[in-house]
Amino acid sequence: MAQKKVDELEKKKQELEAELNKIQGELDNSIDQVREDVSSSLNPKNVIRKHPLPIVGASALLGFLLGHKRKSSAATSDKGGDFSGALLSELKRLATRKAINFATDYVENILEEKAEEHLSSSNGEKSD
Repeated sequence: MAQKKVDELEKKKQELEAELNKIQGELDNSIDQVREDVSSSLNPKNVIRKHPLPIVGASALLGFLLGHKRKSSAATSDKGGDFSGALLSELKRLATRKAINFATDYVENILEEKAEEHLSSSNGEKSD
């Protein structure tokens, strides 16, 4: 009788440990999923892909404001070729190049997707 109780308790202990391990695994998976979701939603490329027009508009506005400020300050200064001006000019050039690269990549991806859809539909396949 006592052995039977011990066996039942041992079986119950193993069941509880298995349940705890299952819960821990599910929790680990949930944490990993949340981490992936957060990192993908904060990825600049994903933000640009989701909202390309507002990003381009904001970039154009920022470029206009920085360029306008630089031109007006160059007109009032004697030399206009100081270190901060050169640095700002270089940063604007790099930001412009980066924005063009992002826009080009975005357009290329859209065109590739459209070409794949067109090819799959012309081959009689149904795309998802």
